[in-house]
Amino acid sequence: MKSRVNEWVDQFPYFHEIPATDQITLLVYFHTIEEKKESISREELQTLFRFVDVPEPDNLPQMLSYMFGKGKRLILKSPGQYSLRREVRQTVEKQLATILPSPDLAVAAPSISSGVFEFPGKTFNDSKVEILLNEAKKSYDTECWNACGILMRIVLERTLDSVDPKIKAALGLKDKLNVSISSPHLFSKTMVDALKELKNAKLIGDIVAHHSSIVLEKPDINIVAPPLRILLKEVKTV
Repeated sequence: MKSRVNEWVDQFPYFHEIPATDQITLLVYFHTIEEKKESISREELQTLFRFVDVPEPDNLPQMLSYMFGKGKRLILKSPGQYSLRREVRQTVEKQLATILPSPDLAVAAPSISSGVFEFPGKTFNDSKVEILLNEAKKSYDTECWNACGILMRIVLERTLDSVDPKIKAALGLKDKLNVSISSPHLFSKTMVDALKELKNAKLIGDIVAHHSSIVLEKPDINIVAPPLRILLKEVKTV
């Protein structure tokens, strides 16, 4: 279950930053809807928090009581067993439907070309980044969106590693992005905002590697490519 819940939570790039009540809501949804369990106990919820490496709220019992009562998010199925109210479940389902654009939304995606992977006049210190960008451009031109997505994720990680040793020491792209965002002295304010958007690059890479049914499409790449380009233009160490 650990890998499944992490794969599911990775659909929400800012999961670790949202209010604890929202985190609880999403984890209850995962357990009761995705895992097809009738309800969830406090102990099972604590396990899920541990699996996704997010601190469990100190006042979890009180929060569950609030969400069952005035918060109107949970239903008490039996003593100590919770599930989501129908309207809350429907809200999560609507949120899930907007995470990755459907093919019908492709016309509304940002209009970019494979030139977004070209950097005339820039000499890369990391020759592999330059090679990966060339391959990403070819993947974009040939509409190999999954290949393009995983290449962008690798380029992002190598670029961040070049900025500062403490970023490179962080384990995994998620932690590298969190360290980068929490170290504004290393980047401009505009770049910090772009880094928050680049959490989607981790998402699309994870989907390619781990998700059994979702495949990437052009709009997914077009969302991530512009902020990645901004990062590569600002960072001089890569």
